[in-house]
Amino acid sequence: MNIREGFVDIEGHRLAYQAVNEHLAQPGEPAEVFIHGVLASVNFWRAVLPAEYRDTRAWYALSLPAHPPSTAPADFQPEQVDDAWFYRIMNGALAQLLKGRKAIVVGHSTGGFAALNLAIHHSPQLAGVVSVAGFHSGQWGGVEGLLVKLAALGQWGRPLFAANLAIARHSRVVQKTFASLLARDRKAFLRHPLSHAMLEHLRTDTEAQDARALFCLFNGISKLEVGDRLGEIRVPCHLFIGTHDPVVPTSQSVLLAARVPDAHTEVFWNVGHMPFMESTEHFATALVQAITDIHQRNHRAAPAA
Repeated sequence: MNIREGFVDIEGHRLAYQAVNEHLAQPGEPAEVFIHGVLASVNFWRAVLPAEYRDTRAWYALSLPAHPPSTAPADFQPEQVDDAWFYRIMNGALAQLLKGRKAIVVGHSTGGFAALNLAIHHSPQLAGVVSVAGFHSGQWGGVEGLLVKLAALGQWGRPLFAANLAIARHSRVVQKTFASLLARDRKAFLRHPLSHAMLEHLRTDTEAQDARALFCLFNGISKLEVGDRLGEIRVPCHLFIGTHDPVVPTSQSVLLAARVPDAHTEVFWNVGHMPFMESTEHFATALVQAITDIHQRNHRAAPAA
């Protein structure tokens, strides 16, 4: 696996990326770009992608804003964060990273929102979307939902928000516990070798988290709502949905499946927010099928264009 690391700069935000196996890229094909969820990092995908995919294909990992090794500007404020801001930051990052080449964007959780939001805003960079446990509203459940609720309190919630991050930053036990709360079967999740690999890949970035910048991001996420715009999506979309996701409520997943035009919905039964570990083989098969489908639809659309 050959990795080139770097940064792109958009509106004062410095977003990390990893370009993997670029020598295997097929000319004229859309790039495959992966965006992680909150409190993870650009290093997340090296741990959780299927080995046969990770090591034999060309792909990119792109960071969310305010997630180390990415950095946020000193004047970053919660009021800046809305769906239009998310679009400008992530679309600008794709444009710089890919230099005009189109992308199939695979996003997990907030990365899934970012991918769907690119489609809503008709990003010229976008060929298709795979949303893994994505959402249309920042109203979450579970431990991540608690952090969103604390950030939504504004200055009243900032100390508690920062305290929770500080505890997790400095305790491997707490990191494991928080991660396990994203799964339906916590014990099975903790036993899975990919869980250990993920936490190890994220350790340095977790320890470098900037509570101020993450508070701004989480506060803005609490106000996100794009459900009424899902019908505007015009690119192929695949939705990966866990039936027992503690973070994204079932009602959100149902609404996504109903409103995204011609969406293909892949249901992961008895799975929570982390299908990579909770249903590894199903996830690997579904991921390759989804990306292959988008490539094929892109080929069919090219002559008509």
